[in-house]
Amino acid sequence: MRSHTDGGESLWGVAVHEELQPRELSTSDSLRLLGSVRFGRVAFSRYALPTIRPVNHLVEGGLIVIHANPGITLSSDRQVVAYEADTIDHDTQHGWCVIVTGTAEEVTDPSELAHYRRLLPTTLPGPRHRIVRIRPDFITGVEYVPADDN
Repeated sequence: MRSHTDGGESLWGVAVHEELQPRELSTSDSLRLLGSVRFGRVAFSRYALPTIRPVNHLVEGGLIVIHANPGITLSSDRQVVAYEADTIDHDTQHGWCVIVTGTAEEVTDPSELAHYRRLLPTTLPGPRHRIVRIRPDFITGVEYVPADDN
């Protein structure tokens, strides 16, 4: 659906800027960008329905490690999840989005738990007693850039 523009604003009063195009990111660039932010969203199945929750994360050794509060009902077995983080400017729409699909498993080793508890950011509220590690199977990233940046 196209919006009508008049004087640099859309029909909805949002400023219209330069035309952007998506540019695919490499796996290494995607993980680097994912590691540059403190939180994202984990998507998992709860009562056979998709559920999404914001969580803090860190990227270490190609793995995504998250705090899993009680609202995140991941099974104790490995479970397929998706993880997403992004930074997209509300005014210019420049930015990026990274999506990871893989298996999640709870971290139970005491030394690993202590290690991750020291490193994981704690910017979101809530209990932090469970730590889950996501082992990526697929990593996709896209960056939104001006159309003339080929």
